[in-house]
Parts: sequence; structure tokens; C-alpha cells
Amino acid sequence: MRIFLGYGYNQRDRWVEDYVFPLVVAFGCEVVHGKSVYGGALHDEVTKAIRASDAVIGFTTRRESVAPGRYRTHDWVAHELLTAHSQDPRIPWVEVREEGVISPGGILDSAGAQRIDYREDDRAGCLVKIAQALRRFHDLTHVTTIRLGPTSAVDQISALLDDPSFACTCEILRSDFPQAPRRIPVFPIRGSLFVRVRGVAEGEVVRITVSVGGRIWRSNYEWVDTVDIQVKE
Repeated sequence: MRIFLGYGYNQRDRWVEDYVFPLVVAFGCEVVHGKSVYGGALHDEVTKAIRASDAVIGFTTRRESVAPGRYRTHDWVAHELLTAHSQDPRIPWVEVREEGVISPGGILDSAGAQRIDYREDDRAGCLVKIAQALRRFHDLTHVTTIRLGPTSAVDQISALLDDPSFACTCEILRSDFPQAPRRIPVFPIRGSLFVRVRGVAEGEVVRITVSVGGRIWRSNYEWVDTVDIQVKE
């Protein structure tokens, strides 16, 4: 995974480079950041780096005091989180907010996303929560390859792959609640059809639907480790 880290490029936030960078790498992930081009409006190169990342962690730490015990944070970090949130599909993100920092407000607060609280005297506790977030990111971005069946349905669908109306969606059943169907591509490989589904966690099941020219093939909810997920017209 590529993890974009947005933080203050100053001595006070050096702990992010000293401790969070190695933690991300220890999880087998690549660290991405915009340190070389930060400043002013969000740079195009930073935006591209966020869009090419699998997840974003933004550290809204203290930048300037506005009242006793109250601080503004780095505008560019809030913009980086907003960039991740506004992608379609949304890039998973988490905010690490330091004690005393005023909320960035707007969409970031109304999104209802997880936030990690940070206190300088409990840095270890914050790092534990970041490690837990990295684990969740892995579950959300993990890609599973699924083969469709049976052969009779696959043969019919294969002949229609180039039809302009062709569409394939995946619906994940998560904690007994079906998630909104997501459109996914279908790959013809060695006489079979495969789909790749992102973000299926352990214990979750999926339902695949193929539609084309008014015809619909749909599976039951199935475990992703099933040899073939069977679709029926």
C-alpha cells in the first residue's frame, strides 16, 4: 500500500518522520508525502500523489495560537484530507488531531470519519492507534480476485463483454448491512471470467450482478474464498 502522510514540515512535527514513517514501512507500506513542494494552495504534484495513494493520514497539529490553549492547524493538511475524501471512490483517510487544535470544520467534521486524538505526553498511545488504523486500511484496500461460474453463464456473458450496456457490480454484506453496489470490471482470462473486488474484510460476503441488454445474472451472497461464485440469469 501507498500511505500519504500529511503533516507540519517543522521541528515540532519531526516525530512524524522519526516514528510514524518507520511504523508505516514496518507494515509493508510505502510512505508518500508532499514535503518537497508544500506551501500555499495544494500543489498539483501533491494532489496527484494523494490520488495515487491507497490511504491518507493527516496530522492536524498545532501551527499558531489563537487563544490560550487553542490553536489553528496547517491548512494544507486539511486540504490533503479533503482531497482524499472527495475522490470517487473515496480514498480511506484518518485525521490525527492534536489536543487544543481547533476543528478544521466543513466536510471533514461532517464526514463522520474516525479521528485519532494526539497528546504530546502520550505519543506512544497515538502510535498504537495509528498502527490499528494501518491494519484497517489494509482490510479496506485489499484486492480479492474472484472467478465467475458456471461455464454456461460465463459463455453467454463472454459474448456480450463489448456491449455498450454491459455493467458488473459488487455488493458487500458488512455487519449484516448491504453496502451500496460498486461497479467493477470483468476480465476474460484463459477461457474464464474474473472480477477483482477491493475492501472485502475477513468474514464478509459479496454478491455479483452482471447486466447487459436487459438481461441480468446475479449470484447469491458468497464467501470470497469460494472456488467459483455462481451467477444465475
